[in-house]
Amino acid sequence: MSKIHNGPSAERSSVAETRLPASLEALVTLACDRAIEPTLLRSAASGDLDAIEVVGRTLASEEGRLLEAVVAALARTNARQDVLTGMKLPVLKIAAELAERNALDAYTRLSVDPESQSSTSYHPDLVLIDRARRSAIIIDVKRSLGGYSGGGSLTKLQKRMEAAACVLPEILWRRHQRLAVESVGIAILDGARTSADIDDGLWSLSRLDDLLGVSGAGSAAQSAIEACRSIYRDRWLAAAPSTGEKAQIAAGPEKPHPPRSLEEQQPRRRGRPAKPRPSAAVKIGFFRPDAERVH
Repeated sequence: MSKIHNGPSAERSSVAETRLPASLEALVTLACDRAIEPTLLRSAASGDLDAIEVVGRTLASEEGRLLEAVVAALARTNARQDVLTGMKLPVLKIAAELAERNALDAYTRLSVDPESQSSTSYHPDLVLIDRARRSAIIIDVKRSLGGYSGGGSLTKLQKRMEAAACVLPEILWRRHQRLAVESVGIAILDGARTSADIDDGLWSLSRLDDLLGVSGAGSAAQSAIEACRSIYRDRWLAAAPSTGEKAQIAAGPEKPHPPRSLEEQQPRRRGRPAKPRPSAAVKIGFFRPDAERVH
């Protein structure tokens, strides 16, 4: 089995830090246009709670997709590595069991058949291949790991990535022109992570330069996210109602007073009014929903 680790160090290419590259600006614009539907945004900005919930979910989802696209674009600026996306790696039972028992390091070589039947599969966001070093990195990009805090979900994800890493070398050899790798790293990029520590296999944007081998990648990715959020804020403020509209929304439309009836217009008579007499006998009984009358 190829050695599995948390990603090798690499020589770096560079990304200009003076401004956002045109390729990333295009990704930001696409994400914002795809996420913000004007009618829905106006409803949310006016205080519609359902619209606010939908807009919040949509923006979070699109920000995650943007981060994936930005990381892949930055990785491609490193001419010394190949970037593979859209891969489907089978999670074989034997590899999953070994990963679950933390026994992968006990095997110097594990021969696996990628064509074997597997009940599950793993779709990495991108796979980096360094041909010179014969190494690969499987990367999973997350906007935030907030949803992985309970139930061992994060550990399960890492174990699934480890199991998929076992079959990656054979797939690269068979399906990618005899591409040979001798070590496979796994890395989870957490866009909300503030710690620079990577011992647990989790990477922050501050360490993206090291992960991709691209100088300035971390600051470029963060700038892209901030640019997208700035556009969100500007469009939200533009969609928010003006002060006069807010007052009208709070007060509600003024209802016209109904015209007074003829009886109300007549002068009120003095004295005690006569008691009205029932026009017909009243039936009393058990109410039954399936019957027209009580019984």
